[in-house]
Amino acid sequence: MPQFESQVQLPAAPEKIFDFISRPKNLASLSPPEAGLVFVEAPEVLSLGSIMVCRVQAYGVVQQLEQKITVFNSPVGFREELIKGPIKSYIHDYIIEQQDDELCVLKNRIEFEPPGGLIGLMVTADKILDQLEDAFAYRRQMLVKAFS
Repeated sequence: MPQFESQVQLPAAPEKIFDFISRPKNLASLSPPEAGLVFVEAPEVLSLGSIMVCRVQAYGVVQQLEQKITVFNSPVGFREELIKGPIKSYIHDYIIEQQDDELCVLKNRIEFEPPGGLIGLMVTADKILDQLEDAFAYRRQMLVKAFS
């Protein structure tokens, strides 16, 4: 399966970063405006088993996704897995690593399987990787701003 990884250093304790990223409202604020990410259904704060239903715009089409939190290990990270959506598989790990008393690294590791069929001819792994790189460049900027 194709993989993508992004990381950003943040001047905050793991607990503060975890609290921020475990709130869907904050995750939406980290998404590029052109993605149009809107949570249709989500808890205020994530926990093990939480379901998030969201709408995003990709390739000119608004799509609905359903994701489930399958691993939840405060304050070091969690995993969200796609359970309904346009691609075959999408697993997103949020990993917080403390570097010293005042600095942590937030890693985002994503494994995915592109869609099959005719859609798969247009929505290739390379196109998805390019889109993830653009989205996470924006996310890194917003995280630095949020924690500065």
